[in-house]
Amino acid sequence: MHKNYTDKNILHVKDGDVEYIQFKILNKYGLKHCITLRYGGVSSGIYDSLNFGLKGNDLKENVFENLNRVSKSLNIDPQNVYKATQNHTDNILVLNSENKEEYKFDVGDKIDENYDAYIVKEKDIATLVTTADCNPIIVFDPVNNIVANIHSGWKGTTKKIYLKTCEKMIKEFGSNPSDLIVCIGPSIRKCCFSSEEQEFKNIFTNIWKNENEYITYEKNSNRFHIDLIYLIKNDLEGIGIKNIVVADICTVCNSDDFFSYRVARKNNQEGYGLMATIVIL
Repeated sequence: MHKNYTDKNILHVKDGDVEYIQFKILNKYGLKHCITLRYGGVSSGIYDSLNFGLKGNDLKENVFENLNRVSKSLNIDPQNVYKATQNHTDNILVLNSENKEEYKFDVGDKIDENYDAYIVKEKDIATLVTTADCNPIIVFDPVNNIVANIHSGWKGTTKKIYLKTCEKMIKEFGSNPSDLIVCIGPSIRKCCFSSEEQEFKNIFTNIWKNENEYITYEKNSNRFHIDLIYLIKNDLEGIGIKNIVVADICTVCNSDDFFSYRVARKNNQEGYGLMATIVIL
């Protein structure tokens, strides 16, 4: 029996074979959402089993069936699920009834434009973000009923996509920072996000100067660890967002339950599966 991740912030849902986590604070407001675990799908091999990656070597029909299963559990129509091509950008797509059709889950990945965040203020438009160590971030404005779904890996974090998305909600949609609820899902954490390359460290220290607050070195070693969650939270708190909830799960440490790019690479796998973060008003 694998772990149950339910704690004070998150709920681990098991619906038949399908498993996902939800944030209790978002459930309180009735916001349909999930971040999937690996279980309950039909994919096999390295994609076993609830894989949402359309770009890998998994069969497309497997991925669509995986979406059907999760959609059924959430009681949403899989035809109302939308996704553009992700590419570690800071591009934000405002998705609405006028432009949504070109980003349907089964066709959106074919479009040349890349988007790594979505803002939605209409009902029945589900956005889907895929991750395998990157940070899935849901931002909800319960006052104006607006939601954002964000893919923020280390590259997206250095581009501050999470901050730009929240600022767009504030400036263009009238959100009040103190109303926003930010939920950060399972991702690679400081324990496993490490390197010995000084040039890599410089990418971060050129942006965030207070390196002693988010970088620690291993004893008697050149290997350092970077705390991406600290950076994200600190930036968001800097614009007045107080309500930030973090799922206390490292995808690398828990790669049996969550897909992990880093673990797949370490095991010399030719590909890797992807988790889905789905949210719908």
